[in-house]
Amino acid sequence: MDSWNEDKQKFIEKLDKFDRVFSEIFSKDPQQLVVTSEDRIHLEKLQRENSKILNKLKSKEFTVAVVGLEKAGKSTLGNALIKSPVLPEYSERCTYTTTEIRAGDADEAEVFFYSSADFNKNFQRMFKDLGYNNEVDFASMSISTFERYWSTVETENRLLFELHNGTTAEDIREMLKGRNTILSLLDQGSRKFVGVDQLKSEAFKIFITGISGKNPDGSVMRTAHPYAVKNVIIHSTQLNDMSHIVLYDVPGFDSPTELHKKQTEEMLKEADAIILVTNVGDRPDLVGTQLDMLRKGRDEDGVKLSEKAFVFGNKIDSAGILDTARSNLAALRNGAVNKYQIASSDHVIGGSARAYLEDIGVITTVIAKPKMDDWNMEYGINELHQKMQDYYDTDRYAVLKKRADSIMIRTEKFLHELVEKYPPDSFNFVDVGYDLLLRLKDNLVTFIEESNVIAGKYLRNIALEKPFTNTLIGSVEEIFPLASEKYNENITRIENQTLIQANPTYPATKVDADIREELQVKFLKQLVTKVTELTQDKQKELRLQLIEKFLEIMEMKPDSEYKDELEQSVDKLFEDLMIDGGEKCHFNPLVERFSSNLVEALILSPFAEYQRFDKIKRNLSEFISLSVYYSAIQSNASETEDDEDDLNKLSFADNPEERFQFFARILAHEGVGTVADYSENEKFIKNILKDNESELLDGDSVKIEQLPIKKWAELLSKAGLNLEEIQADKNIKSQDKLTRKLEDLFFSQSWTKWNKKQREEALDKLFIDYCKTNRKIDDADFGKQLLELHNKAKKIRKLKTRDDIVALLDTDIEILRDDMVKAVIKAIGLEQAFVTILTKNVNMIRDGLRNNNKDDLNDWIKKNIRKIKIDEYKDNDRIMMERKTRENIVNAIRQVLNEIET
Repeated sequence: MDSWNEDKQKFIEKLDKFDRVFSEIFSKDPQQLVVTSEDRIHLEKLQRENSKILNKLKSKEFTVAVVGLEKAGKSTLGNALIKSPVLPEYSERCTYTTTEIRAGDADEAEVFFYSSADFNKNFQRMFKDLGYNNEVDFASMSISTFERYWSTVETENRLLFELHNGTTAEDIREMLKGRNTILSLLDQGSRKFVGVDQLKSEAFKIFITGISGKNPDGSVMRTAHPYAVKNVIIHSTQLNDMSHIVLYDVPGFDSPTELHKKQTEEMLKEADAIILVTNVGDRPDLVGTQLDMLRKGRDEDGVKLSEKAFVFGNKIDSAGILDTARSNLAALRNGAVNKYQIASSDHVIGGSARAYLEDIGVITTVIAKPKMDDWNMEYGINELHQKMQDYYDTDRYAVLKKRADSIMIRTEKFLHELVEKYPPDSFNFVDVGYDLLLRLKDNLVTFIEESNVIAGKYLRNIALEKPFTNTLIGSVEEIFPLASEKYNENITRIENQTLIQANPTYPATKVDADIREELQVKFLKQLVTKVTELTQDKQKELRLQLIEKFLEIMEMKPDSEYKDELEQSVDKLFEDLMIDGGEKCHFNPLVERFSSNLVEALILSPFAEYQRFDKIKRNLSEFISLSVYYSAIQSNASETEDDEDDLNKLSFADNPEERFQFFARILAHEGVGTVADYSENEKFIKNILKDNESELLDGDSVKIEQLPIKKWAELLSKAGLNLEEIQADKNIKSQDKLTRKLEDLFFSQSWTKWNKKQREEALDKLFIDYCKTNRKIDDADFGKQLLELHNKAKKIRKLKTRDDIVALLDTDIEILRDDMVKAVIKAIGLEQAFVTILTKNVNMIRDGLRNNNKDDLNDWIKKNIRKIKIDEYKDNDRIMMERKTRENIVNAIRQVLNEIET
C-alpha cells in the first residue's frame, strides 16, 4: 500500500501552493479592506477543504472504520487485519467505545479518559434527550431520582419511553450504578499499557468491553469502566506492511449506548473507507440499522458513505454446509449491490477472520480453518487487503483529486471576481496638502522676526550675567582639587610603582615629578570638559527656544504626539542651513591657549626647579598678558548700554606691584600663606608690639592678641619683603625703618585718642604704605628679578617627605585656582566668544530660511506637514492610506493569480 506515482506528487505540490495562497491573502489584508469578513468566511471554508485533502494526501494516512452489528465479529476481523489478538473477542457485546489501531515500533496502547466537565456535559445531554428539564449533575444525581422520573415517563409519554428505554435510559442506569468507578477514572488524562502481555490482559480489555468475568449462570459480569473512556489508541508492530492504515473498531450499529452510536456515525463520515462486517454464516440478509446509516450519510468530502464501503461477510464457516455458505454469500452480495446499493460488487467479500487467525497461529484452538479448507474457500483477509489497496490507489485518489480541482477552480473564480471590483483608476487620489504648505510658508516672516528678539535677548543676558565666568569661578575647587583632599591614592600608587633603591632615602623628587605629570593632564581635561559642558548646554538652550518658537509659528499643537520627533527634525534643518559657514561652540583651543602654560608651570613643573623658571622665561609674553589680567580692575558695565562690545570692559591701570606679585607667587610662593613666607615676619611684628606694649595698650582699647598680626605678616610677604633676610643684609635697614615707623605711631598724640577700630586702620595704612615704598619693580630688568625669585625659591624649598610633596603641590594648586579666577577666566572671555559665534549661527539660520536657496524649508514642510497638521490630515491620511493599502492588496492578489494559473 505504498504506490505513490509522479502525478500524485505534482498534485500535492499544487495543493501546497494553494494552501500558501490563502495564508498570503489573509496576511496581506488583516484589516479586511479588500477581503471583507464575508469574503474571508468563504475563503476560509475553501482553505479548510483544500487543507483537509492536502493533509490526507501528504500523510498517506488511510483511515478504515470497522462497523457492524453486535457479535458480527468486528473485533475478530480487526485482529485478523493486524495479525494480533489485541482487540477483545467475546460472544457477548464487547466494543463499548472507539478503538484506534495504528502501526508502531512497539506493541502498546493508551486509554484516554473524559474530563469531569466533558463527561457531565454528555450526561446532561442524555437527560435532555429523555425530556428531563431540571439541572443535572452526575456526581449528585441519585438512581432513585432517575427511576422515579423514568416511571413517570413510562406512564405519561409512552412514545418517548419506547424510543429510549433499553438504550439511553439503560446507559444512564448503568452509569449511576457504576458512579464510583467512573468518578475514579475521570480527569486522569490517560493510562498506558506496554507490551503484548499487557495488551492481552483483562486490566486493559476491561476499558473496552467492561467485562470482568462470568456469573454462575454463565452470563458475563460488567463494570462501568468503558463509560469513562473517550477513546483507545493501540500501536501494533504487526502493521508494518500497511503502516499508513489506521483502523477504527467502533461500537456496533445496534449498540444500546446512544453516545456510542454518535461516535460510530461521526467515524463513518471521517473515515476514508468503511468495512461493514456481517455474520453471513447465520444472517446473510442486511438489516435496517446497517442500511439507514450507509445509504443516507455522506462523508466530509460530500462522498456518499456507500461509495467507500466494503462489505465483509464474516463467519462463513458457521454455515452448516458448503451450499449454504455459497448461498448466503450470494444473498449478501445481491442485497449489498443490487437491492440496497450500499457497495460495488468488487467490494463485497466473504470469508472467516477466525480461520485466518487460526491459519497464522494467533488462535491456537482450531475450529474454523478445517472447514474453510475442506470447502476450498479463501479466508477473505488477503483479498480484503488487496481490494482496499486498489481503492486507495485509484478510486479514493480520484475522488480527492476531483474534489480538490473543484476547490481550486472555485478559488480562482472567486479571486478574479474580487479583484475586478477594483480597477486601477479607483486608487487615484489628490493630496490636499499643497494649500497647507503655502500657508505655513507665509508664517516664516513671523519666525524670522521672533527669532531676532529671542536670540538678541538671550545673548544680551549671556554678556551681562556672565554665566560661564561665574560658573567657572565657582567651580575652580571642583576642577582643581587639592592633592591632600583627592589624590592621596594616586600618590600611593606612584610610590608603589617607584623602584626600590639600595639607599632607603624617600624618592621625593621622582614621586613629585610623576604626580605632577599626572595631575597636569587631569586638570586640563577637567577644565576643558567643564567649559564644553557649560557652552554646549547654553547653546542647546537657545537652540531649543528657537525650535519651540519655530514649531509654534508652524502651528504645531503643544501636546503633539510628534513633538520630540519634530524638534529633532527642526534641529537638523537648522544644522543644514549652517552647513556652509556655521560654527560649533567648541572652545577647547581658546581654553588651552590661556590655561595650558599656566597649568604646565604650576603643576607639571616642580616648585623651585629650573623647569618652572624656563617655562615662564620661554613664554614670558603669555605670562605677562595673564599678569595684566591678574592686576586689572573690572569696571561696572551698565545693563542699559546698547553697544554689546562695551560690555565686560576691563581697566588695565598700571599696577606693576600686583603684576610682579603674579610671578612671585608662581616662582617663589610669595604671599600664599606658607610658613616659610611670613613666619619670620610675624615673629618680628610680635616683638615690636611687645617692646611697645605700654604705649599700645594705653587706654586699654587694643589687646595684642586681638590684632591681625598674621595679616600684616602676609602683606609684607606679598610685597616681597622677608624681614629676616633684610635683617641679615647689613646694607639694607628697611627693618629698622618699619620699627621706627611703628614706634612713631604708638608714641603719637593721636594714638591715645583713637578707638580700637581707628588704631587698626592706622596700622593697616602703615603696613600698606611701607610695602609700597620698599618694593621696587624695575621693568627694564624684569628677567633678573624673575631669576632672583627662582633663586629665592631654591633656598626655601623643602622636598624630602610625602608631606612636603603634598604641601608644595597644594600651594601650587591654590595659586592656580587664584590665577584662574583673577586672570585666566578673564582672559578667555567665554561670553564674548560665545555671543560672537551664536550671533553668526542665528543670522545664518534666519538668512537661510528667508532666502531658501536650497529648498530646505520646502523639503522640511513636505516631510512633516502631516505631523504638524494632524487634525487637517486625519481623514485625508486615512483615505490615502486605505486606498494605497487596497491597491497593494489587490496587486498582491493579482500576482497570486498569475502564479497559480501558470
